[in-house]
Amino acid sequence: MLTDISSRSLTPWDSSVDTDVNRNPEVIVQANCLHSMCLDSEGQKDLRLNSIPIRHQILVLRREQKGCSLKYKLEKQWVTFGCTCVRPAVSYVSY
Repeated sequence: MLTDISSRSLTPWDSSVDTDVNRNPEVIVQANCLHSMCLDSEGQKDLRLNSIPIRHQILVLRREQKGCSLKYKLEKQWVTFGCTCVRPAVSYVSY
């Protein structure tokens, strides 16, 4: 179902799998925005809108082994789970 939503979105994305055996969870799926611009209803790039990632910070457990000692450390990790359309940021320059 995720693939279906991505392909119908005005900001389509694909997914990649981030695997780390020393992290819990070991597998985290990350979204990757396919375009820097959003698409219009015809599927053409709309230069008036930018496509940006939607990110969320999660807590993961990192396994660390030092000699015979095994420890787990709580860490924060950013996960991208989709993309959205926004108006471009505009900077005004005064002369």
